[in-house]
Amino acid sequence: MCTPATSAALARSLAHPESSRYCVAFSGGLDSTALLHLMRQWCEQHPAATLRALHVNHHLLTAADQWAEHCRRMAAQMQIRLEVLEVKVGQGAGVSIEAAARDARYAALRTHLGEGEVLLTAHHQDDQLETVLLQLLRGAGVAGLSAMPEKADFGRGCHVRPLLGCSRTDLEALVRQAGLAWVEDTSNAQLQFDRNYMRQRVLPLLRERWPQAATTVSRTAGHMAETQTLLDELARLDLAGAQEGDCLPVSALQALTLPRARNALRYWIRVAGVRPPSTVKLQEILRQMFESRPDATPRVAWDGAEISRRRGQLVLTRPG
Repeated sequence: MCTPATSAALARSLAHPESSRYCVAFSGGLDSTALLHLMRQWCEQHPAATLRALHVNHHLLTAADQWAEHCRRMAAQMQIRLEVLEVKVGQGAGVSIEAAARDARYAALRTHLGEGEVLLTAHHQDDQLETVLLQLLRGAGVAGLSAMPEKADFGRGCHVRPLLGCSRTDLEALVRQAGLAWVEDTSNAQLQFDRNYMRQRVLPLLRERWPQAATTVSRTAGHMAETQTLLDELARLDLAGAQEGDCLPVSALQALTLPRARNALRYWIRVAGVRPPSTVKLQEILRQMFESRPDATPRVAWDGAEISRRRGQLVLTRPG
């Protein structure tokens, strides 16, 4: 049995006529155990829906194989088909293990998501609070402060986070009431990771003073998401008719005010499927593309991507 808040959040997120094939990203932790349990109940009430689960084994900790076996047992107990995906996480100097593991995980999930299938992850309101605060500390803009969207395109289907309106306390109560077991990731106690430090050290003090912090900050993320939608609409208007194939005339950006040029360029890069550069790098791109002599071919690279200027056109080279 779930709380009214959890039930309402799930119903709102899944109330889409196109959503009938669901795939839960199942780590075996408390949050994804709650989600898998809720989705099994949902599918019992909606016979047209289908449900399966994917577990990603990163092989980063000695208990990784044991977690995979736990997930197999839990899925079998719930009579849900589970597939375990084995991934290799790139490690090296200057590489964030958190980011590398996340990238490897989502790459595997994207590859294995079926046509029109809905990937469900168990991110909740407390995760959203952590994300907004971390993005704020990193100097993120509107897009970053929008944090995690409830729904987004993903692979051949879409990615839905149906529990963003629920607290972790709600999910723990649900799992305990259902008598379900879950695994505890021991790496969550390692404070060298930013998110763990935020969760273990910062948020307890924040909640002591502002108990409703997760709710109010999630509301701010919603405001930022709406603002980002308006900025995207402005960028589409500014670029309407300007693009020539995969190229963008420098003159189209020069005709805009500098803030609108930055917004339009950032949008153009993101729509191409490339992670936009930092604010400093974006300013460098505009400076070089605007100020270099006409016969020059300036280039600016970031994160495996590159923008160059050729015959008055901006050309974006995608990673890989």
